[in-house]
Amino acid sequence: LGRCTEHLLRSISNLHERLHHSIAQYTMPSPSKFVSHGEYIYPAILVALPMIVRAATLALRDLQRFQFVYVGRVLGCVSLATLGISMCGIYTNERGQLDEDGGSELALYIAYALSHLLVVLVARSNHLVHPKGVETNMQTEQLKLNESDECKGSLRFIACLLGIYLHAPLLLANYSLGFPSSAFWSPLLATLVLPYSMRMFFSRNKMLLIVSLVVKCVILMAISPPVLLVPRMFAMYTPYVLGVFTPLHMLLAVIWLA
Repeated sequence: LGRCTEHLLRSISNLHERLHHSIAQYTMPSPSKFVSHGEYIYPAILVALPMIVRAATLALRDLQRFQFVYVGRVLGCVSLATLGISMCGIYTNERGQLDEDGGSELALYIAYALSHLLVVLVARSNHLVHPKGVETNMQTEQLKLNESDECKGSLRFIACLLGIYLHAPLLLANYSLGFPSSAFWSPLLATLVLPYSMRMFFSRNKMLLIVSLVVKCVILMAISPPVLLVPRMFAMYTPYVLGVFTPLHMLLAVIWLA
């Protein structure tokens, strides 16, 4: 019995050593060639690099001004809204395809619209309270913009961090989905940030501010899951749509509209 146990342990050890040195994850660009994960992971890291750099910059520069209470409230609202949308999506998936009359599709449109509206309203209502004694309108505008920048900077840090943590396992598990998703979200969350002078100019010009808000709303509607993903790219509401795309889309809506 002892000898059999020894042989069994040795065989398992040898098998583990073989598996340890084998290629566990790879892509096949052709029937006769494959690319290991040690090679195809570098483009994925470069695509996600803007989110990493933006999160690190915000953490090192604005850590002392991080708005923990504001971010906690917004993330709590985003989590509840994502949970509600996920329940609606799972219910739709259990019923099979979308109804022929479009009832389920319309319900999900309404659920997404109400959830985003609720999250944006919560984010706007929880901005910092302005201190008393502000003398001029110019100082008031600068103070509001600085407070808004602090809140949005804290929220952008969390959004970039969430984007990194959500796409890291996705890139290893499903590269064909993780790479385009990372390439899509990286510029939206980390790169498209207006400089302070331009934001100050937009805040003073009401017409430009309204136009920019309308453009942002149109873009958010165009890239929302019911319009962009389901059923055009995905036949149903998958875990990626509900667990990755939806919360990032809500955070982007808060950063742009709050």
